[in-house]
Amino acid sequence: VAAPPSLPAGAILAVLSGNPGAEGPFTIRLKMPPGYRVPRHTHPTDETVTVLQGQLSASLGEAAHAHSGALATGDFVNMTAGRQHEVSTRGGAIVQVHAMGPFQITYVNPADDPRNATH
Repeated sequence: VAAPPSLPAGAILAVLSGNPGAEGPFTIRLKMPPGYRVPRHTHPTDETVTVLQGQLSASLGEAAHAHSGALATGDFVNMTAGRQHEVSTRGGAIVQVHAMGPFQITYVNPADDPRNATH
């Protein structure tokens, strides 16, 4: 299905286990189209992201002091609770995300939050 409104439009999401909207562990897959980007944000719980297909660029930490790197198929990264990060893909990617629900995302810049977009 289309990714929830808390994520930028264009991605497709599948729930593999658990319920991202409830307390407890969950696993999702997210298919991101070429050029997709999730601006700098945080989560209240740890989030482990594994690249299943394609390439993902990840920037971890506050923007001025961020550590950036490219992740290829088979790579993973753990974003600890409260740590600022952003991800993007040039050519598209499929990632698997393991985390504890309920899923919450807080954008560092509220203007980046797609839920705040005016139509």
